[in-house]
Amino acid sequence: YRIYNRELRKNPTLQGKVVIRLTIEPNGAVSACNMESSDMDSPGLEQKIVDRVLKFNFGTKEGVPAVTILYPIDFLPAS
Repeated sequence: YRIYNRELRKNPTLQGKVVIRLTIEPNGAVSACNMESSDMDSPGLEQKIVDRVLKFNFGTKEGVPAVTILYPIDFLPAS
């Protein structure tokens, strides 16, 4: 949300929903992340979100295969 809050300084009305597709490996690393859909109309913000998610590590899970999920994120300005 820190990335989103920075973008709000440029556009205080920026809000919407993004859905990312990410693949989490057994070692917890994110091996792939793509923007599945977005109604934010902010390509720069969308790319920053993808770049940040690629740095996530969810922790090692023994005996678990890689998994690909869709993850929705809603962005709304604080009121």
